[in-house]
Amino acid sequence: MIADPGELLDVYDEWGTHLGVEGRDVVHRDGLWHHGFHLWVVAGDEVLLQRRSAGKQTHPGLLDATAAGHIGAGEDVLAGGLREVREELGVAYPAAELVPLGVRAMSDRVGPGGRLVNREFQHVYVVADARPLEAWTALDREELDGLVALGLPDFTALTHRLAAGPWRARAWDGTRVVAVELDAGEVLGADALRPLAIMLERFARGERPLAI
Repeated sequence: MIADPGELLDVYDEWGTHLGVEGRDVVHRDGLWHHGFHLWVVAGDEVLLQRRSAGKQTHPGLLDATAAGHIGAGEDVLAGGLREVREELGVAYPAAELVPLGVRAMSDRVGPGGRLVNREFQHVYVVADARPLEAWTALDREELDGLVALGLPDFTALTHRLAAGPWRARAWDGTRVVAVELDAGEVLGADALRPLAIMLERFARGERPLAI
């Protein structure tokens, strides 16, 4: 569901020292550091990206991590992340199936006119899930407009700007799968995903260790 602007989040300084608890609207208004969760689903030789709902306040319609969200105040990171995955994708993964890639500090301006500041410690995970696109039938349609499957080599090429594109992919809107062509500008923070793209390819090949 669409996040409650009054949702409570733990807030931190840039060094990760806990400062207290604030509402989500205040956190973004004042640019306070908080914890977030990103899960990337690898399906064979493809990565699944979520198409953010056109009704989202921030980055509507862009492609993002398969599942992503905030960690609530007092919530364990992995437990909160798995909650977000259940809410967005309708899938309950066992914690042991998720592989941690690391934590990255991200800061950007979001919302209409870039008036909000998002400063987030993102806990990034990857999981293997070979189910076909048509099997993702429990997506939260308020959060996602659908899923897009893109080949891992193409995801690496897109994020590293190795070619001009467009890149061929498959899109699922909950009703049908169609062939689409993607542009790098459709992927949220594409340039910042370069280390991630390499790790996803390594993950698919069974290589370890992994770190962004």
